[in-house]
Amino acid sequence: MKFLPNLLIVDDTEANLILLTAMIKKIKVNLILAHSGSEALEKTRGIKLAVAIIDVQMPEMNGYELALTINEERHDKKIPIIFLTANYFNETEMFKGYGSGAVDYIFKPVDSHILLSKIKVFLDLFNQKQMIIRDAALLKKSTDELIKANAALTNSELKYRSYIDNAPEGVFVVDEIGRYIEVNESACRITGYSQDELIKMSISEMLPEESLQEGMSHFNKTRITGVSKAELLFKHKNGTKRWWAVESVKLTETRFIGFTKDITDRKMGEEELRNSLKQLHQLTQHIEEVRENERVAISRELHDDLGQALTAVKIDLGIIRQNVFDSETVLKINKVSALVGDTIRTVQRLTSQLRPAIIDDLGLEAAIEWYTKEFSLRNRIEILLDIDPKLIVTNEASLIIFRIMQESLTNISRHSKATVVNIELSKNKESINFMISDNGLGITENEINSKKSFGIMSMNERAVSLGGTFNISSPNNNGTIINLSLPLDKKNSNENPNL
Repeated sequence: MKFLPNLLIVDDTEANLILLTAMIKKIKVNLILAHSGSEALEKTRGIKLAVAIIDVQMPEMNGYELALTINEERHDKKIPIIFLTANYFNETEMFKGYGSGAVDYIFKPVDSHILLSKIKVFLDLFNQKQMIIRDAALLKKSTDELIKANAALTNSELKYRSYIDNAPEGVFVVDEIGRYIEVNESACRITGYSQDELIKMSISEMLPEESLQEGMSHFNKTRITGVSKAELLFKHKNGTKRWWAVESVKLTETRFIGFTKDITDRKMGEEELRNSLKQLHQLTQHIEEVRENERVAISRELHDDLGQALTAVKIDLGIIRQNVFDSETVLKINKVSALVGDTIRTVQRLTSQLRPAIIDDLGLEAAIEWYTKEFSLRNRIEILLDIDPKLIVTNEASLIIFRIMQESLTNISRHSKATVVNIELSKNKESINFMISDNGLGITENEINSKKSFGIMSMNERAVSLGGTFNISSPNNNGTIINLSLPLDKKNSNENPNL
């Protein structure tokens, strides 16, 4: 809100006040009217005046006395005063007026043009003075703020410098083309170079050939997006190659800061872990192969040796029974023959479980149908099959799918209390998908992740051995879902070329 300047008019004649007010009405001022000196002092106490028009001849307190009193109260803030007088006066009177604060005289009758001109001059001077005062105040405020800002900047720079110098990580500040312009002691320790040496180098000089492209891509990403992270190989001064974790931030268009940590030990540990896991997978696969070979050998021995021996026993019992006429003895021979028959069927079942020949003879689909039928009869669990009849699976993949199905169904019969099991075998453009789900009690996360869940670990290892994935879950603890995915590739050709 803009305030109007205050203009004081003092005259003991009401008619004169009315006339002066009418003359001044075109000027935007706040008029303060008074009929006497005492009234003028009362009305203007504590008020800033732009100019005062005072009649010289007034009773009790004349214009000179009023002018002196007004300006004495304002000390260095003197008010410009225009005296109104009806008489011409001598030099003594004139100097008396100027001594009391007069800046000009106007003689009655007052010429409105002269009065307005003089008032406008003093109002302009007043406004300019107020503007100077405001500007001075703003300048002081700006100066104070600048002093505070400089102090804060100095403090910030000291903190920044302290952080950079004492940071445990290597700190590099580079320009827009990757030249080092500032580094800390940790950067020197990580690289093996001194500060003077690093200041003469650039990012590209620190990168070995195999990580040069990746390192410069990381820097360009920082320039474009403002931030980037990477793990890169860098050259140490001693000629070795070290791994760094680098986080870079864009400060300005020409300044970029990077925080660097040597992660060589971690990388070496990760490489050793990867090698160990690779060896573990190879060992697991070898153990599985040995186990399958042992199962084949046992199955063959059961079939060829024990199976044939039992068959021979059964034949001999039949021959003996034909030559025995004692009914009691014949009854005992029949019981023994039946027991031998049951044993032969047990041997056949064990042989099929150890290495179902049906997989090699008729394929995975027939093996699944045979096994699930036997399982359903033994455990009284309904099994629903959805198998893609066009799917051709290699022997290696078939055996893994069959073993995972065996393990899964065994767990279902032991723990789930399920009544229905769904088995699906299909393919898409990239993989074979095998899923088993039941309506049982489900499985908890603790059971899935338990170090004692050897069956789950075994199924997972089987999947990994062919580059596949294995997942087991229990949505809302309602039943269990097992998903196996094996890749479709040249090694694992799963599609019938004749279709």
